Amino acid sequence: MIKKYIQLQNMNPTASKSGFRPTGIILAALLTIFFFIADSGIAKAQNEGKQLFEKNCQVCHKIGGGKLVGPELLGVTERRERDWIAKFIRNSKAMIDAGDPIAVKVYEENNKVPMLTFTNLSDGEISSIIDYIEKWEPEKEKVFTVDINKREGFAHSEILRGERMFYGLIPFEQGGSTSCASCHNTVTSDSLNWNPSAADLASSFMEKDGMNIYKSMGDPTSDVMRKAHGEYKLTEQEIFYISAFLSEFSHEGLAEHKIFPNKLMLFILFAFLMTLALIDLIFTKKIKYRIIHVVVILVGLAVHMNLAVVEAQSLSRTQDYAPDQPIKFSHKIHAGDNKTDCRYCHSLVDFSKSAGIPSNNVCLNCHNVVLSGRNSGKFEINKIHRAAKTGKPIEWIRIHNLPDHVFFSHAQHANAGKIECEKCHGDVAGMNIMKQFSDLSMGWCVNCHRDTKVNFNDNKYYSSYKKLHEELQAGTIDSVTVEQIGGLDCMKCHY
Repeated sequence: MIKKYIQLQNMNPTASKSGFRPTGIILAALLTIFFFIADSGIAKAQNEGKQLFEKNCQVCHKIGGGKLVGPELLGVTERRERDWIAKFIRNSKAMIDAGDPIAVKVYEENNKVPMLTFTNLSDGEISSIIDYIEKWEPEKEKVFTVDINKREGFAHSEILRGERMFYGLIPFEQGGSTSCASCHNTVTSDSLNWNPSAADLASSFMEKDGMNIYKSMGDPTSDVMRKAHGEYKLTEQEIFYISAFLSEFSHEGLAEHKIFPNKLMLFILFAFLMTLALIDLIFTKKIKYRIIHVVVILVGLAVHMNLAVVEAQSLSRTQDYAPDQPIKFSHKIHAGDNKTDCRYCHSLVDFSKSAGIPSNNVCLNCHNVVLSGRNSGKFEINKIHRAAKTGKPIEWIRIHNLPDHVFFSHAQHANAGKIECEKCHGDVAGMNIMKQFSDLSMGWCVNCHRDTKVNFNDNKYYSSYKKLHEELQAGTIDSVTVEQIGGLDCMKCHY
């Protein structure tokens, strides 16, 4: 069809006189389309390489930022053959074991820290990473048309518009089907939301050197944010309005989730009914059958007594208490999936009454390298780095708390008694939100002391109990419980 069209056009004298040859026009159009597709393909490949690098390499390597855990990668494609780099990325350990001189040299120059193997990456993905490193250029500073450093002093109209955008009352210009509030809660919640709350966003935004909302929303860096914000293309002005709302929200904080007071209403209802029954029984005498008054009064007294007993028993007991922590720390990920030993973070458990709360530097032992989480991206981990930078400690909320008149020692139970953490704290390795597993009541402690058998034979801590050892050897008793070594003495826990 195109060939026939060209032949017909060449026969047209008007076209030749005008100086424009149809063949040249078509060729120019085809070349334009070809270069457009090629540029799009290169940009897409570079973006894919960037994402793969950030996911697999960024925790140990920098490009143009100096050495981190592994060597600086700027210019590595000029120093090494491309095939060698690909093999080293795939399985550096195999190359070192085979005696490759360059691989051994790199290994020794970097404190003999072994590099992970990436057998899960395809040849194309490794090639994309190398292309990204080779073509990497420092990001040019973006010019904004709004004041990106503004934190306070927004106009009421700007705050109001930002609030409406956050709650989805005003749609974004370039897409986004769900509101910000559907992911970033504005009220307290009893379930884990891996997305930062509106209060978290506001706090991070308001801090000095805190979150750059224009970068994080305009060009998210973590996989989590890229997936969550994939459909959103917010304009600078829209982000400005959102930042105005967050500035105002930082002063308000999360609204309390109000729970209907069922027990209180039940108490008031029966108090009201009993009062009416007594008034009618003594004074008005409207109801003929007195048995009705008696039944109402007896049922009301029973309900009131039950409520009083239940409330008295639960006084100072907080079983299933699971507060929101300042950082969304998951024991399931750390202790469960990653098999981190409890004692690595709670290092005082063998020597002190308290198990100990890990200091910031303990977190940074890992999170100087692990900079992004699979559920919350970089947001929660960045809180650790900001705390280290400002010197302000992370204020964790205490969950397990005993009355002041009770003595309890973790060292005595975990070290001397060899009691596993799960016995008192439950399946911590399965908890995303840490909660109080046991009610920690006196009865619960006493029953445990009555039933728990002490490992007398393999623990020198109990060598002073000679009489019990003699009875065990003589066969008079087959085991020893905590009760038999004074576990029920009042002064052991109360003094």
